[in-house]
Amino acid sequence: MNIRVISNPHAWLLVLLLPAAAAANAQAPTPYPRLDPRPTEQAANPASPVPAALYSSAFTGLPTGVEPTSDGWKKSNAAVGQFPRGHADLLKWEQAQDARRAAPGAKQP
Repeated sequence: MNIRVISNPHAWLLVLLLPAAAAANAQAPTPYPRLDPRPTEQAANPASPVPAALYSSAFTGLPTGVEPTSDGWKKSNAAVGQFPRGHADLLKWEQAQDARRAAPGAKQP
């Protein structure tokens, strides 16, 4: 029969201190703090005075637009209508602009 159940001295220390630590933590629980109901009652009262809300626009100090001037909608529609087939016409226009710049005698930027 084996009489030496716990041979490690550190294990003995653990066996002795574990119940003491458990007893120290088993004290009466701390009571929940009692809150003062007056601020809640005051906030729930519609007649309670409140500070005035200060309004300041998030857009103050910002520029009014990206473009310095605005074109009328008729002028904008005419500019877009210059390319009736959309992007395909725009690509042809850009190629013509590049060819005109590369033409001999054309002024280089």
